[in-house]
Amino acid sequence: MIGTRKKKKNTGCTLKNSWPFDSCTNPVRGESAMWAAVITQALMDALSKARTTDSSYHKQEAIHWLTGNSNDFTTVCLLAGFDPDYVRKKAKRAIANPVPWRAEPGKGKRYHERREYRQRQLEKENNQFPSIYISEKECV
Repeated sequence: MIGTRKKKKNTGCTLKNSWPFDSCTNPVRGESAMWAAVITQALMDALSKARTTDSSYHKQEAIHWLTGNSNDFTTVCLLAGFDPDYVRKKAKRAIANPVPWRAEPGKGKRYHERREYRQRQLEKENNQFPSIYISEKECV
């Protein structure tokens, strides 16, 4: 028939059609991201260089949690969608051979890029506006 078209299927996020499996409203996806963040925070705590008593305590707790064989660790890994043995192996390797994940203050590449950018912006601002002050000689 002339003039008839097939209706396009709605692929947007709708609660009625595909809610449990839709990527933009999937609560399971958000949950797994949250549990992955718990593991990430534990790694950050374990690799921390902070020297306060409180942070030292959290560091030891994180190392114990990541390298031990607790049910909590296994549950969190499974909820995050990770293999607990693999995460434990990688955590032990990271703790044994820590690699700086962040440059020291004032030493990183991005720090120098931002510093040069700020200097260029200041120069641009200084050159953009002419002096508004008129000397006494020009007034006479």
